[in-house]
Amino acid sequence: MNFDASLIPVVRRRHPEWIEHQLRWQWLLDSLEGGERYRQAIYGVDRRGLPIRNLIRHKREYPDPREAVGPFLGVVPGSDQASQATDDDYELRRARTPIPTFVSQAIDTHLSRIFAREVKRIGSDRLMQWWADVDGRGTSIDHWIAEFVAPLLLALGQLDLKFDHPPAEHGEEVVTRADVERLGLDRAIASFLLPQDMLWWRLDSLNSQYEECLVREWVETPDGPLGYFRHWTENESTLYDDQGELLSVTPHAFGCVPIVRVFDGRKARCKNIGQSRYEGVAERQREYYNRDSELILSDTTQAHPLLQGPEDFLQSDGTVPIGPSWLLPKKKNSMGGSVTYEGFDVVQFPKDGAESIRKNKADLRDDVDRESALVRPTGRAGAPQSGLSKLLDHSDGNYRLAKLAKVLGRVESFAARFALTVLNDGPPQRDELTQIEICYPAEFDLYTATDVASASAEFQNLASRAGSLPLTEGLMISRLMRLCLPGLSDSQYADCDNEIKSYLAQHAKQESV
Repeated sequence: MNFDASLIPVVRRRHPEWIEHQLRWQWLLDSLEGGERYRQAIYGVDRRGLPIRNLIRHKREYPDPREAVGPFLGVVPGSDQASQATDDDYELRRARTPIPTFVSQAIDTHLSRIFAREVKRIGSDRLMQWWADVDGRGTSIDHWIAEFVAPLLLALGQLDLKFDHPPAEHGEEVVTRADVERLGLDRAIASFLLPQDMLWWRLDSLNSQYEECLVREWVETPDGPLGYFRHWTENESTLYDDQGELLSVTPHAFGCVPIVRVFDGRKARCKNIGQSRYEGVAERQREYYNRDSELILSDTTQAHPLLQGPEDFLQSDGTVPIGPSWLLPKKKNSMGGSVTYEGFDVVQFPKDGAESIRKNKADLRDDVDRESALVRPTGRAGAPQSGLSKLLDHSDGNYRLAKLAKVLGRVESFAARFALTVLNDGPPQRDELTQIEICYPAEFDLYTATDVASASAEFQNLASRAGSLPLTEGLMISRLMRLCLPGLSDSQYADCDNEIKSYLAQHAKQESV
């Protein structure tokens, strides 16, 4: 039997997919932001009532169950990170371990390459005006996508984009269409919603668009942000307070819910949940963070060696007497007719375990680089790479960036269509949609001048020796050309193929003479 969501009060509705993934979204956002938010983040409590954090607590770091433990009060917001660092090894590790930034580094590196080249945009005059100011605060589409939408989309694998008219200023009376135009209330304002704030939804038959959804809205008050709830349908939006009391109903003429969820990738078992391609990087960031904390504690506690000496030389309070000038006297033993002295030994801690952790940290760092295509593998048996092999290694990075660029181009297309829907107060005209053209770069400068020069010389050397097997060599050289020059258009590749075919035919003819 199907469950009827209408039986639950609107503000209490939560989608099953939201319940399953909301903690994961928070963790991915914390991984992107890093810093104190990552250090202090709490993802529930464990079986002993202690908070679950990114830094995993060891068994020996739990308080003795025979000792009374007060309630966990957390850290005072804005206090120094070392305020909790006492004689507790766990809090010492948490305070002293720097937060790695693998996720933000990988995303920033990829986006900086994509937006290093100009994005081509063509659209109607109204759309061009909206691209110049997408959020009503003078933010251009370039800045909005590169600084806000793209990092969140890539980190989460999904993001909700919301489009609406701006609200009227307090005290302004809106009666006629002239009032709307005078106050600028006919504009389209774009914003984004974090997935934690999209609490419940119902999709259309194609599972591509919201027919109804519940959004948590944060309103700034003198006492801090206050959470309200807005229920969107195809004809209106209804605002409720946190107790479910109706505050206002705002009709609209858009003909659809003006919110669209855009994806980088999708989870196959869910209808409306994205898959972040940086989730593996976030996992390695947390593991690196924990292993780094182990080394910090190990180096701190084992920096000074222990002193081991005769038991009867110790005082009753466990101290060792030290004479003038910090001299440690040795105990004299005159038994047996000869005089000997009992010596002190320095006990050094074994470092094999710490060295293993350091090696594991280096492996994690290499895994992050490989998963993000930020490094190229070394040559065979450690030999230096030729210029051609470097270009081949970089082709994977170019393909990944090209896929990201296509995702961002698709996101902008959705944004343009929904912006026109709000500007028109209804579905956009067909001619306006056909005018939209958004082209992101498909090839990226990932090579140094030395790499390109060296690879070009090797490629020319290979081509100069070709001609004995025109067909076979032509296929091989064409394939090599595509690997060396990723991201070209089909017409450009066709021109290159024709040039290679013509060259090999001429070269074979010369050899046959």
